[in-house]
Amino acid sequence: MDHSRHTIYSSTDFEDGCPRCCLDALVERSREAEGIGLAMGLEGLVDKHARVVERHVLRLAGESELFARLPYRRRSSSLVDWAAHLRHPERFATTLPVLTAVIVGDARARDELSRFDRGARTVLEKFQRHTNSAEAELWYLVALLMSERSTVATAGLRADVQELASRRPRAWAASLDWLFAVGDQLNDLDVIVTLSLAETRPCVKAALKRSTRSEIPSVRKRAAGITALARGSSPIEEKLLNALSQSVDARRHVFPRPLEHPSSTWLSSCELEDLIRGGVSAAVRDFTAFVARAGAQDEEPLTATLLRMLEEHLSTTSTAGRRLTPGTPEVVLASRQETKHAEQRNGADVGIILEITAPGRMAARVGDLVQVKKAQALIPSAPPRDSWKIESPQLTTLLDQSATAAYWLIAGSGEIRVVPAKFLAAHEAGKAGGRGSFVVGHSEIRHSAIGLEHYLTDLITGLWLGSSGSALTAADGHDPRNRPTFFLRVNVTLPLLDDQYGGTPFTG
Repeated sequence: MDHSRHTIYSSTDFEDGCPRCCLDALVERSREAEGIGLAMGLEGLVDKHARVVERHVLRLAGESELFARLPYRRRSSSLVDWAAHLRHPERFATTLPVLTAVIVGDARARDELSRFDRGARTVLEKFQRHTNSAEAELWYLVALLMSERSTVATAGLRADVQELASRRPRAWAASLDWLFAVGDQLNDLDVIVTLSLAETRPCVKAALKRSTRSEIPSVRKRAAGITALARGSSPIEEKLLNALSQSVDARRHVFPRPLEHPSSTWLSSCELEDLIRGGVSAAVRDFTAFVARAGAQDEEPLTATLLRMLEEHLSTTSTAGRRLTPGTPEVVLASRQETKHAEQRNGADVGIILEITAPGRMAARVGDLVQVKKAQALIPSAPPRDSWKIESPQLTTLLDQSATAAYWLIAGSGEIRVVPAKFLAAHEAGKAGGRGSFVVGHSEIRHSAIGLEHYLTDLITGLWLGSSGSALTAADGHDPRNRPTFFLRVNVTLPLLDDQYGGTPFTG
C-alpha cells in the first residue's frame, strides 16, 4: 500500500495487512470517511497505530471545528459524533487516554449547551468511567470556553481553567499538545498558564519540551514560542505580562500602540490621548515659529496667538481621531478674550473651564487659572537668557483662588514650560521674598516644568487640576477680584453606550 504522498505518516506507520477502508477514512480520501466510516476506521487502527490516530485527530483539532459550539449545530465530523459509534470504548480509552478525556469533556459541554444531545449522552455513557476525571474536567471547561461569547462568562471560565490547572498540573501537562492545537481559540490562555506552571512544575516543563518535538507543525511552533519566552531572564510576572500584552494587542481595533504606554487619564483612550498630545505639540511648534518672528510682542497678543493655535490643532486632531476610531470621545477646545473694560489689575491671564458630558454616566465642570509670562530674553534690552519676572501679588491672588493654578512660561525659543504656581510661591518664600516681584531662571524651574502637551492631556483631561469651588468661579469670570483676560473652554463628550465598548461604560 503506497502511503508516500501523505507526508505526516512514515512508511512504517502501517502494516501490509492494514484494511484499505481504514486508511481511506484516516486520510479522508473518500466521501464515506465521515461519520460511522471514519469512526470504524479509527477503531480499526487504534490497536496497532494509536499514535497515527492521535496525530490525525490532533491535526484536525487545530484545523476545524471539532468541538461544541453555541448555538449548537450538528456536525457529522465532530469528535462526539465519531466517538458515539465506537464499539470498544474501554480499548480506545486505554490506548488513547488523552483523546478520550478530550472527547468526554467535549461531550459534557455539548450536552449542556444543547440541553439534550443523544450523541453526547451516548459518549458519556460509554466513556466517562474509563477516563481521567481531572483531564475530562479540564476539557469540559475548555470546550465551554471555546463556545462562549459573553465577556463576563468568558472571564469566569478562564479563571476556572487556570484554577484547575494550578491544582492538577499533571492533567494540564498530559493535555498540552491538544491545548496548543486549539490555542488560537483560547485567546492565548494556553500560553499564559503554561508559562506560569513551567516555572514551578517539572511535569509541565517536561511536557513543554516534548511538545517542541511534535510532528504537528502548529503544536511544535507554539511550544517553541512558549519555550523561548520561558528561557528569558525576566521575572515570571514580566513574562506573563508580555504574553498577555501580545495577545491583547493582536486583537486591538487600532494598532500600533506602544505596549509601555497605558492610558493616563479617565478617558481610557490611548488613541485620543495621543492625538491630543500630538495636536498640542503641533500648536507649540507653530507658536515657536511665530515667536521667532514676533517674539517682541506683549504677553497678551502672544497668549491670544497660542490659544488660537491650540484651538485650530485640537479641532483637527479630535475630528481625525473620531474618523479613525468611530465612537471615541470628542474633545473640543474654544477660546475667547475678555473685553478691555472688564480686565482687572491682578486678573489671571487664562481661565480654563473643563466640561465633561457622558450621558447617563458622568457630568463634571471644573475650572482653573493660568498666568502666562514670557522670558526676559524676548524683551528688548533685557538679558539674553531664559528668566521670568513673577509678580508676587498676582501669584498670591492666583493661589487664593486655586491651589493647582499654573504658570505658562514662554521660553526664548517659544517653547512653553508649565510650572505649578505653588512651586513658584515656595521658591519666593525660600528666598525671603515679599518685595513685590522676583525672578526665576531656567535652572530653577527645569525640574518642576512639564510640556504644555502633557499639562493639557494628563492633567486637565485627567481631572488632576481645578475644582468646582472658587477656582471655577474665578475661571468663569464671576470673581471681580480675579477676572481672566482669556477664557479657554475644553469640552469632552463621551458617546452613548454602543458596541465600540462592548456595552459597558467608561470606568476611568
